Amino acid sequence: MRTIISGLLGCLLVLGSLPSRANELELMAIAPDHVGMTVRKSPVLYYFISQATSHPTRFTLLDYRKTAPVADVALTSPPHPGFWAIRLTDYQIVLDEDVQYRWFVGVIPDPGSRAADIVTGGMIEHVDPRLIDYYGCQCDSDEVRFLLKAGIWYDGFACRIELIEANPNDRTLRRLREDLGKGSTGLVPLLSARSISV
Repeated sequence: MRTIISGLLGCLLVLGSLPSRANELELMAIAPDHVGMTVRKSPVLYYFISQATSHPTRFTLLDYRKTAPVADVALTSPPHPGFWAIRLTDYQIVLDEDVQYRWFVGVIPDPGSRAADIVTGGMIEHVDPRLIDYYGCQCDSDEVRFLLKAGIWYDGFACRIELIEANPNDRTLRRLREDLGKGSTGLVPLLSARSISV
């Protein structure tokens, strides 16, 4: 199994400073290099893939309290490169509060030899929104900043994506990109040059 460096660190290394081989598929979880927080019971996760693939693609969610995966489901094989959303509501997945989960996305080039799998992943924990005085707001620039300042990384990133999709040419999003970059080791500038799929 070939495991790509997880999360934002992987994105920086693979997409920022290290040249990729022309035909090598790169896969990155859009996640911090620590346990990322969410206030949503069924958040949206993202991953990046550098090229289209027809290979089987799977999402796996692990709970350290259990031996069997919470979820192990097939995803649509990405038909083009870019950022892809995994909406946990689509799979009836609900995260328990105060539990750390590990999640993985894997591309399976050869189902007969799983050692060739390309896998990336991150960590996530669902926290009580009342702990940060969050009671649900409309997704806007202020919400992104609030969530990131409170350490609610996944929801801040998801809101950021929603804003990009709704206002792709809005210059004010540049400030959000800078803010998110400061708080998350600089991934967001890549978003202006990559497609986003949901």
